[in-house]
Amino acid sequence: MEKIHKLEPILLRNMMVLSEKYIEAEKENINDINVFPIPDGDTGSNMYYTIQAIVKEVNNMVESNGNNEIFQAISKGSFVGAKGNSGVIYSQFLIGVVEYLEKIQIITPSTFAKALGEGTEFAYDAVLNPTEGTILTVMKRTSDKAIEVTLEQKDIDWIEFIDLLVEESKQCLEETTEMLEILKEANVVDAGAKGFVHILESWKEVIYNK
Repeated sequence: MEKIHKLEPILLRNMMVLSEKYIEAEKENINDINVFPIPDGDTGSNMYYTIQAIVKEVNNMVESNGNNEIFQAISKGSFVGAKGNSGVIYSQFLIGVVEYLEKIQIITPSTFAKALGEGTEFAYDAVLNPTEGTILTVMKRTSDKAIEVTLEQKDIDWIEFIDLLVEESKQCLEETTEMLEILKEANVVDAGAKGFVHILESWKEVIYNK
């Protein structure tokens, strides 16, 4: 497979669109395991509605418009469409990611790793009492892994990079069951974290099919 070292910002549109399809397909499974922070069975639906709002904004873009518009569309959709606890966390994560990328306009594994770190900080700041064993933990582990591998392999290509991130996120997701007693008692992984892993999987598919 051809090595990819840089992504065009407009590819983020495809990542948002495909993530909506992934979450739509999995939202009931995510709802079914929603026991934290409140067992109200709507985490998957809330993440889906949040991403729907983002996709609506990116689909309203004019095809010929430049990089700044995709960043602004994602940020606006995230801000206006955030719904539910996990939706708010994910929307703040994305706002942090695109805020960093908008400054530099270059999306290499190294710059994206830094953007993920920025997004993770935004996500933690959005929660009054951040709890480990949730979507936040998977975001942090994934962003930490991204920074680690890009420091170790400065010329890593996007295919290898996204593979490592998805693998790390899946491993961390499985560990959430042991991190929170309520998840352990229900023998489930965290619902929001599961949604985040599916989003990363959708991004991987977009990059593989670039």
